[in-house]
Amino acid sequence: MDRHIINVADLTDPNDLQKRSYREVNAEKNHYISIGALVELKSGARAFVIKHTRDFDQTPLYSVAIDPENCKFSMNHGYSEDDLKLIKKNITFNDF
Repeated sequence: MDRHIINVADLTDPNDLQKRSYREVNAEKNHYISIGALVELKSGARAFVIKHTRDFDQTPLYSVAIDPENCKFSMNHGYSEDDLKLIKKNITFNDF
């Protein structure tokens, strides 16, 4: 018996007129919250966006930290835009 494993991200997105995979569609999406922005998590905690990342299917994700200058030990990864509420765009702080 022939068994094939199919990754859902590689399936064709039925809503895409170009018939691209979910991965291809997501890869073209931009990160809309800028690095340095102050955001509020669903828990009510506030943090700074410190890094743009992507999921295995290329969905834009965000890494956040409460203290961006000491983020090596306090960052959390994998937040989607739906998980974050933008509080203030252009917070300035030293490169970390």
